[in-house]
Amino acid sequence: MLPLLFVLLGACAPSAASETSFSVTDDLFAYPQYQIEHSDDYILFEDALDLLDSIKVASLAHSGSDVRVVREDEAFDDDVAEYAMLTLHNSPYLCSIPRVSRAVANETQPTASEEDKQKELARAADKGRELLSGMQSNQCLFYSTGWWTYSFCYNQEVRQFHALSMGQMGGRTWPPQQDPTTPAFVLGKVDAETKDPATPKQDSQTAVSTELQTKAETSYLVQKLAGGTNCDLTGKDRKVEIEFHCNPQLTDRIGWIKEVSTCSYLMVVYTPRLCSDVAFMPPKDSNAYPIRCSRILHESEVSEWEAEREAEEAAATQLVQQDAETPLFLGNVHVGGMKYFKDGKKLEPGRIVLTPDERAETIMMQKDGKVSSISNAELKKLELEPGDIEKFRKQLEKLAGAKDWKIERTDDINGQVQLRGVVSEDEKKSSREEDTDDPATDIGSDGELEGSEEVFKEDL
Repeated sequence: MLPLLFVLLGACAPSAASETSFSVTDDLFAYPQYQIEHSDDYILFEDALDLLDSIKVASLAHSGSDVRVVREDEAFDDDVAEYAMLTLHNSPYLCSIPRVSRAVANETQPTASEEDKQKELARAADKGRELLSGMQSNQCLFYSTGWWTYSFCYNQEVRQFHALSMGQMGGRTWPPQQDPTTPAFVLGKVDAETKDPATPKQDSQTAVSTELQTKAETSYLVQKLAGGTNCDLTGKDRKVEIEFHCNPQLTDRIGWIKEVSTCSYLMVVYTPRLCSDVAFMPPKDSNAYPIRCSRILHESEVSEWEAEREAEEAAATQLVQQDAETPLFLGNVHVGGMKYFKDGKKLEPGRIVLTPDERAETIMMQKDGKVSSISNAELKKLELEPGDIEKFRKQLEKLAGAKDWKIERTDDINGQVQLRGVVSEDEKKSSREEDTDDPATDIGSDGELEGSEEVFKEDL
């Protein structure tokens, strides 16, 4: 059985086999599994023949490949059970098949009792709810596809709406704002009917029921929200099922959402929070046993073969050096510059900044030639230095010219303070006497400068 398995592996493209994940190239009846690895070294033809001819040789052929299998011999490597010669792309290779203990290979993992399984499921579900509770203090998630935009606020609701265009939002695209002329729909919300009885009662809060489900050896949490906007096609309220999957490479985000049936939806949320519990980690593939193959060369071919390898290594080294000399920038961030994160520092999940209402505080503005500003004491409370504000004001005045402007304080996704300058597109009136009846605009007013352009100062 082993030689036949090896022939099949040699005839097909090399691929990793796994005991836990399915692949169409796997031999489902073969155990143990093997994976062919091509070595960077070579073996002389005479040495290969010594290994093959010193013991009994069996020849097999499959799909035009010539394979010669050598049975186990105590004189050779104890970790190698068999040797074989494989002809691939008209080039001969000597392959070593590792020794596999049949007793170990046929052993089965001890199975846990049903009671232990239920206890572990209950523990994982409780831990998962605890890990997801951190999303409640974060801001809402958004997902746009085609005409519709979806918002998900943890432990609140899922909404579907049409977002305003970039032009309608003054050049901004995030966070999406609902178009007031288009109806919006609630796909599901948290209410008393969906309350989890196992969750302790909280002040003015109801926690949605969260269940643990397992599919294809992957565990995830599921929330089912009902009570959405009434569906005119079914006469029933809209409902949505939300799946929370572990993904250590991402911050909290909506992976996708689809309407599985009329007014019934399925949303998948990827979050690194669940990855803190091993129960929600994706299953790891079992390592396949490596079959290592080395190129068989005659002595006259060695020089040419080594020259080709040296040329390939030199080309690869030159390419790496070129990439290293050319820094990669995304926006104003130097990728690999290690400005924000050094070796050994853990990258924490970022905050979700896609909120329905962006928080920005005006700290200084010029309206109709009059400048208003908050006090230095208030600037200190906002973690701002008056000197920085004054420098930014002078830069903004040069840019604005005779136009009105204002300076706002905002926070970026990393929680760092930014100064944003907004310049009105309307030209300043030539005569200030025309505006004598208009009072000066205070900092605390809601007056917005119509038609504006924005400039940012680097993070403070």
